[in-house]
Amino acid sequence: MAVQDYGTRRSRRLWTPLIITSIAVCGTLAAFVFTGFDLARFELAQGALPPPSGPELARARPAAEAEWRIVRANLDARLKQTLPLELGAVWSTRTGQICGLVNGRGSFGGLSSMVRFYTVDQKPVFHQDVEHVVFQKAWFECRRDPYVALHAGTLEPGFCGSEAGKRHCYTTRGGARE
Repeated sequence: MAVQDYGTRRSRRLWTPLIITSIAVCGTLAAFVFTGFDLARFELAQGALPPPSGPELARARPAAEAEWRIVRANLDARLKQTLPLELGAVWSTRTGQICGLVNGRGSFGGLSSMVRFYTVDQKPVFHQDVEHVVFQKAWFECRRDPYVALHAGTLEPGFCGSEAGKRHCYTTRGGARE
């Protein structure tokens, strides 16, 4: 009867690290694949919402314009402007919230710059009114749902988005002035 040789102890020990390393590599690759799919799913869920169809827009526009008239009056009162406000883009979301940009005059009478706002209970909320995280989250929700356009204008905040800024700012492409 022949005795079967199962290999030396040394050859069996070489397989153990190889198996453990293979399991670790496969687990790491699976984690990367899962993370990639999860990130893609999250990005699709957070993307811009589809625009309204013709009948939906026709139904939503009168309510949005009525809401905008109230918000516009509250915006004028809040900013205490003697001259008409310079507005950037203004829109209503599916929930009826009004969002947009406005260039108001500062306490010294000069135009400040285009600043973002959204509404809560028909009152404008600016960045300095709430915590940074709260404003950014609300603004993100506004930007992903421009349902009814109420005023065409810029989406660029700051000085360059204003009328005066357009005359003084310039764009560059590849480091060269356009």
